Amino acid sequence: MAGSGDAELQGQRRRIAWLATLFAMVGLVISVRLVQWMVLPQPLLDEAQSAVRSLTNRIVATRGNVLDASGQYLAVSTVAYRVSVSPRLLTQSERDALAPVLAGLLDLPEEQVATSLAREDTEYEVLADGVPFWTAMEIQDLRKSALRLEVAFGREYPDGDLASAVLGFRMTRDKGQAQYGLEQYWDAELSGRDGMWRGISDLWGQQILVNESGYVPAEDGVDLLLTLDRNIQRRAEEILRETIEEYEAVDGSIVVLDPRTGGILAMAEFPGYSPAAYWYVSSSDVYVNGAVSTAYEPGSVFKPLTIAAALEARVILPTDTYDDRGEIIVGGHRIFNSDLRPHGTTTMTELLAYSRNVGAAHVASLLGPTRFYETVRKFGFSEITGVDLWGEAAGVMRVPGNQYWHMSDLGANSYGQGLSATPLQVAAAFGALANRGVLMRPYIVAEERYPDRTEVRRPFPVRQVVSPAVAEQVSTMLADAVEMGMQKAAVPGYRLAGKSGTAGIGEEGYVSGDAIVSFVGYGPLPDPRFVILAKFDKPEQGRWGVEVAAPAFQQMAKYLIDYYGIPPASNGTLASAGEAPSRN
Repeated sequence: MAGSGDAELQGQRRRIAWLATLFAMVGLVISVRLVQWMVLPQPLLDEAQSAVRSLTNRIVATRGNVLDASGQYLAVSTVAYRVSVSPRLLTQSERDALAPVLAGLLDLPEEQVATSLAREDTEYEVLADGVPFWTAMEIQDLRKSALRLEVAFGREYPDGDLASAVLGFRMTRDKGQAQYGLEQYWDAELSGRDGMWRGISDLWGQQILVNESGYVPAEDGVDLLLTLDRNIQRRAEEILRETIEEYEAVDGSIVVLDPRTGGILAMAEFPGYSPAAYWYVSSSDVYVNGAVSTAYEPGSVFKPLTIAAALEARVILPTDTYDDRGEIIVGGHRIFNSDLRPHGTTTMTELLAYSRNVGAAHVASLLGPTRFYETVRKFGFSEITGVDLWGEAAGVMRVPGNQYWHMSDLGANSYGQGLSATPLQVAAAFGALANRGVLMRPYIVAEERYPDRTEVRRPFPVRQVVSPAVAEQVSTMLADAVEMGMQKAAVPGYRLAGKSGTAGIGEEGYVSGDAIVSFVGYGPLPDPRFVILAKFDKPEQGRWGVEVAAPAFQQMAKYLIDYYGIPPASNGTLASAGEAPSRN
């Protein structure tokens, strides 16, 4: 018995010795590792750095909004989310539990969600796009590292397709490209500047900010307050659409300016499109704002500018007459009246009222090319207006010194043929006549609203084109001309100045039967509040500007008079007409 007890005691001692040796070895290893961590260079830090992932997260700036003159939103930035999942990171029990929850939150069939969660062959599976903020926050509260939320900023248009040609659009998904109109011209200001969040993620996917300098806040885009009035814009678009339908025109434009400032009150284009669904178009041509980007031959609306140049140079007086023989030769080119008839002794006001081509060429010949083109250039033709919209065209006008200019151009240019201009250029030129001879730069953004300040954009006078006296003389002549030969543009009780125009379409020569018809005018006199240009391309049921475009001008003018509450003039009566209405 004693021998067996000694053997058991020796066995216990051996086990204790082995355990002591094991603990001593573990202690030695720990001591060595502590020395390595505390004293020696630390290769384990490199291993730790490889075990975590460096992160630079982009903080997306919110795109600025666009508001009309009254502060109503025309384009608004929205926030939505893309919800995605990494199925490989989920256990089967997690998939079974998440499927009904996500289906309920995302309003999706449970079978569809379960199928997506079961795709173990992918690291990235999109569950839904356009998820609202509060829904996204509920998904975030599930605290599942396999689920991912991606921010996507979108654009909404409370008034649908209103002013689409002015606004342009922004392509979908995150920082999509801005296209056309305000969106493209003002893209840098609207976009703002993205911020940054730099840190690391640990082995469990938790993001850790390394230091304060790793955070740079986003600077949201600027809000733009426009000169454009959504009520005037809507009425302009209604009149444009109704006129195009009635006369079966291909397309058209209506531009409304404030002549005192150059502010754009409305700019309507047909056909339009929906900026929120910009891809639903038959052709990308509908994106182009023709009022600023498409030059055309203005035709007889140019005649008042020829008269203004001659009055400024004092080669004619408003009371002068000329002998209209039905034709005139300028530079070897024979020019005829549109009705192919002579009219004998004709006043300058009758020239405008009944749109005599011969009279305009006669006045330009008295003026001469140098003074004619100097004044026309001062009105802003053959150069861009500088409007703050994308894609402005300058138009084309040959002048003496150009190898292709000929003396016959003087005659054709005097009544708006042989040169091209945009509708905005023509409206701005008439604005100079309405504004005592001062040409204003057209603009559409009235204020840039930053988070900490507001920058007000002031009207910009470009130059004095003609004297105030000449501008007043031309305005009086045009108002008399409307009452004399363009009564379809008149509003009873108000003095409106204006001129109709009809021009052939010069593509490869002039297309027989096709025309661009227009009417440009302003009022009410003596203190004009608005300039209106109405232009229609290739109407099937009308041939002349006074027939198609003048009624559209009249409707727009009547609306503005009512909208602004302008009282009638005490002596505002229509004069009796001595001849049939103009055919131009």
